[in-house]
Amino acid sequence: MAELPHFSNPEDLRAEVWRLINLREGGKQPRPRDRPLSRDQRLIVHAKTDGRCHVCGEVVDPLKFEADHVKNHTSGGASTAENYLPACKTCNGYRWHYLPQELQWILKLGIWAKTQVAKGTPVGHEIAKGFVGHERRRENRRRNPRSEIGEPKSVEE
Repeated sequence: MAELPHFSNPEDLRAEVWRLINLREGGKQPRPRDRPLSRDQRLIVHAKTDGRCHVCGEVVDPLKFEADHVKNHTSGGASTAENYLPACKTCNGYRWHYLPQELQWILKLGIWAKTQVAKGTPVGHEIAKGFVGHERRRENRRRNPRSEIGEPKSVEE
């Protein structure tokens, strides 16, 4: 894959991000969902990566991992063992069906943002504040919200 372009104008970067989003959205193909993988198929998929998430490398349970399409469903990818790789819940939830160039931008922007947060720069503080608020709202939509770090855990009797 070619190197990402260099932008000197923030609006040009924004336009490129929207161009990629529109390109991806325009390529979606509606299809009925296929049946879930059988236990044997899940074990075959799990073995492809020696029981690890294909994105982050975390060990995943052979019967509880999320099956991630190699060619995504909306682009015509089949729901067969050959078209799946094992993924942990976090990676599968965030990888979606991004185009390769979109994933490169996500990584590049994400690493830059993480560095700003770690350094405690003014923009890093704003990113952290916005992200924590976003995550709090997401967590509150969960059926069983998790405890925040530093928050006392409830003891169930």
